[in-house]
Amino acid sequence: MLAIPVDILEEILEHVRIADLATICRVNKTCCYYAQNVLYRKIDKGDKHVIQTLAQSTDLARRVRSFETDCDCEELATALQNMSSLRRLNLECNVTDSSVLDGCTFKLDSFACTFSYTESLKKFLNRQSSLTEFAIYDGIHPSPFEETFLPNLTRVKTKSNWVPMLISGRPVREVVVVDPWGEEDTIDFSMFTLSTATIRKLQVSYNPLYPTTGSHLASIFPSLEHLAIDAYSADWVVRIPSLYLFIVVNAQL
Repeated sequence: MLAIPVDILEEILEHVRIADLATICRVNKTCCYYAQNVLYRKIDKGDKHVIQTLAQSTDLARRVRSFETDCDCEELATALQNMSSLRRLNLECNVTDSSVLDGCTFKLDSFACTFSYTESLKKFLNRQSSLTEFAIYDGIHPSPFEETFLPNLTRVKTKSNWVPMLISGRPVREVVVVDPWGEEDTIDFSMFTLSTATIRKLQVSYNPLYPTTGSHLASIFPSLEHLAIDAYSADWVVRIPSLYLFIVVNAQL
């Protein structure tokens, strides 16, 4: 193993199973160091034991680039503060207090959370100017955002009440609306023109699907490449020329 160049060792470790990476960590110090880089780079299911490990070891925590958890434990805030190199964070847990993000120094590219929109979350997001992907499932209408808020946002996944606030004045190209509007509401597609970029991908969950002319949609989405509508009832089949976009409609009639 000592004869293997480091760059070759790193390439080999990229193709090793997770269980075997843990075994390689016990070979020698060199193998342990580089195997841990791969082992801790992406954590898809951070359970309580993983969170405790990251809270106790800043050396391991700083190797994490992507972290996802639905576990809420008291060490979570410390673990997040230790993950200084984090770029992707998904916190879909029962944590209602966004103060777990206080003191975090990482700069994210992608962030998803189930937090309520509090002052603590607002301050955190104001520090994330590099964020390009954002998902939030809070049902409370947020207060107006500053013009400099999340300036590089390109992909959004959220409830309908957040859509105008998040895409307005930002180069958003992909939008996923996760919850239906009210049963008596119609879709106001014009809100998608608030983005400084043209929407190319749109996925909407909606209770009733009302008649909307293809020409009207084409004028709002001139560069749309993919449209998915999950409707529970439909009054009219949306028809749009194939030259404009590709449609996937999942209608439960």
